[in-house]
Amino acid sequence: MGTTCGLTIDPIYRYVRAIVICVILLPCIQLSLGAKTRHFKWEVEYKYWSPDCIENIVMAINGQFPGPTIRAKVGDTINVELTNKLSTEGVTGTPWADGTASISQCAINPGETYTYRFKVDKPGTYFYHGHLGMQRSAGLYGSLIVDLAEGEKEPFYYDGELNLLLSDWWHKNTHDQEIGLFTNPFRWVGESQSLLINGRGQYNCSLAAKFSSNTSISQCKLRGTEQCAPMILHVLPNKTYRLRLASATSLASLNLAIGVIILHCHYILHLCACIFLCAKIVKLQNIIIQFDRFHIRIYLYGRDHKPFNLVDR
Repeated sequence: MGTTCGLTIDPIYRYVRAIVICVILLPCIQLSLGAKTRHFKWEVEYKYWSPDCIENIVMAINGQFPGPTIRAKVGDTINVELTNKLSTEGVTGTPWADGTASISQCAINPGETYTYRFKVDKPGTYFYHGHLGMQRSAGLYGSLIVDLAEGEKEPFYYDGELNLLLSDWWHKNTHDQEIGLFTNPFRWVGESQSLLINGRGQYNCSLAAKFSSNTSISQCKLRGTEQCAPMILHVLPNKTYRLRLASATSLASLNLAIGVIILHCHYILHLCACIFLCAKIVKLQNIIIQFDRFHIRIYLYGRDHKPFNLVDR
């Protein structure tokens, strides 16, 4: 049988299995005079992937996991032509493309194409995701970044920006998870096996093992070419960067710790900025970071606070 599909674009939380896309943007009275229509053509299909070094099946957009980033300016119109090639809360003013599948919008059946068209009227960091069944936990999500309109300035100066999309990941396929949720007796999906940043993580090992007092944590051995190899975020000293954070987790509440390690004259100064991201009360965070010849490592912690090193630079 074919699988239907549906997507949602949120300022951060929701759910999919036919395809339905939605975005939550608050109204803004300022519109850009130089607004453009930005066109995207997407195909959703299953792909074999190794997000945490264990091969599994993901729902990919144009062969990408997570899906491609949408970038636009305030006042622009986004036009997404989405084709469902799977084989077996939304933007203000677009209620027909948000909410419960088959009620506010019919699901996109296998082989069908649907075009999402909406205007973005407020700057910020958002993400889109599948809005039916377990599709978001299968990887059907991506970033949506809306910049200020031409001629407007950010309230804070920065030299560049880094985008981190956080998510949880299970080894059991979403079909088996979904069956367990509807059976009697009820079978809970349990804790996720891995936590991912930009679709990458490590299972049953940590790149931070040598920094931990927990001897039971094994060191990851990666060549750097694997799909699960951590992202390298390139920054320059004495520059200021904007860190965009979005939590696309299905169940996990996360703590993101940014450790700044200064090695100088035989002493170590450890600074840590912790940001709490809740997957239920979903929030998008923006942080301004000043870099000054520091070694930066970013860790993601689950409920048991075992370290998952996801970025090492």
